[in-house]
Amino acid sequence: MKNFLGTFVICLILCYIFLLFGGAFIFENLWAILIFVAFIVAILITAFVHQETKIEELEKRIKTLESKN
Repeated sequence: MKNFLGTFVICLILCYIFLLFGGAFIFENLWAILIFVAFIVAILITAFVHQETKIEELEKRIKTLESKN
């Protein structure tokens, strides 16, 4: 959860910067769109990071199994 919150804050800041430079003209409610987009992006990034961690753990397990043979 700690990794997710860090990712969410970074996405929130990046989305704010994007909306500050012209995106606010597109959307009426700045904060609602900002939080929604940052939340979606943070979920995607966290899922990919978690998947990468699982893959690395599996690679380590495979290497130990191969070294035993």
